[in-house]
Amino acid sequence: MRDIVVSTVTIGLLLVILVLLLLGPGGSQPLSFMLPEQQRTLAAAFEAQGLYEQAVEAYRRYLEMAAIPDEQRANLLYRIGTLYLDQLADYENALATFIRVSHLYPKAAVAREAEKRMVRCFEELRRGTDAQRKLKQLTDLKPEEDQPGTGPVVAQIGDRQITRDQLERELNQLPEAQRKIYEDPAKKREYLHSKLMEELLYDMALRKEYDKNKEIRKQVREFEKMLLANRVMEEEIRQKVQVSPGDIELYYKAHPEEFSVPLTLRIAHIQVSTLEKAQEVKQAIAEGKTFEQAAAEFSEDSQTKNRGGELGTLQEGRDTVPGFGPSKAVADQLFALEENQISDPIPGPGGYHIFRIVQRIPGRLMPLEEVRSQAERQVWLRKARELQNDLLQRLLKAENVKIFDSSLIESPSAPAGPPIPAQSHPAPPNPAPVDPRGTQ
Repeated sequence: MRDIVVSTVTIGLLLVILVLLLLGPGGSQPLSFMLPEQQRTLAAAFEAQGLYEQAVEAYRRYLEMAAIPDEQRANLLYRIGTLYLDQLADYENALATFIRVSHLYPKAAVAREAEKRMVRCFEELRRGTDAQRKLKQLTDLKPEEDQPGTGPVVAQIGDRQITRDQLERELNQLPEAQRKIYEDPAKKREYLHSKLMEELLYDMALRKEYDKNKEIRKQVREFEKMLLANRVMEEEIRQKVQVSPGDIELYYKAHPEEFSVPLTLRIAHIQVSTLEKAQEVKQAIAEGKTFEQAAAEFSEDSQTKNRGGELGTLQEGRDTVPGFGPSKAVADQLFALEENQISDPIPGPGGYHIFRIVQRIPGRLMPLEEVRSQAERQVWLRKARELQNDLLQRLLKAENVKIFDSSLIESPSAPAGPPIPAQSHPAPPNPAPVDPRGTQ
């Protein structure tokens, strides 16, 4: 019996030695026998290869095995939650992981970020009320940034109210023509609905973390840059432009061509398909038919034949003839005719045209009072551009700006040489100053 016991112990020891040899260098090592840092390295390798489920499992094993500070443990849990959310679309496990971070390690640096990510988990799980509640807890908006509303409440989103005066403030920022539209109660209700839709979509976008999208953030920065630049333009240019009555009168006298109405012809025509038919029309008019009668009887232009062939007006200096098309030669022929005179047949679109000069309206210089606002606008724009140019030159100098013109015109294949900075540059034509009266 003793020999049997000794033999059994010996066999057992040999088996243990064999197992240890198999688990030594070159052996196949089970995950349960791996060291903590080996688990961490394996998890990172799984993640790098897109094996996210295996990465999560390896990270979890590491957390079970490793003795690490709470901050590191919170960071790793946050990493696991992010893999669940962004890579595996496993919103329940992601939410559970972020809750662990928030509740077990509330002082960790990632705890607040975990709570923010919980909002998206709620949204993806169609738990909009929970998402909205969590977002409200986390909001960074300062109370003073939103002017509080007073007066009757016109709508409510959760416990957030929209008052009538808040709605009116928004409407008052619209151009006058649009404001008049919303004086109608039905139209105002439509505006409120569109406002609510915008607010709800914005809330959903925050819950989906679209505000962290790089392209959207870039667009927001560009829009913010434009708003801030416009505020400077308002202070440095638009508010400083002064236009006096003397400026307007001087500009009016110096630029009469801008305020002149050119010689204008009112014209009519009769359109027929052949030259023989056109000659027949001319003969009928010569024998006593009025142009209006001939148009009604012979013209093949159905749109004008019943209104005496009237086409509209042609201004001197313009070559597009109504009912005919662009033709300087034809325009010159018509301006050579007297009032009530009829042209010879002219070949053109649809066949042949016989024109009549219904009226010659002489050109004239419009009185200053008739065009004062137009002249004032031109003076304002000129002065604003001068201020804009001065401001740009001042900023270019103050900020030590260098513009390398050679790089702008150099072809890509040309050898690169030392850039030659330009000494001075005029203000660019755009963006042009905006007339505060709403015209440009």
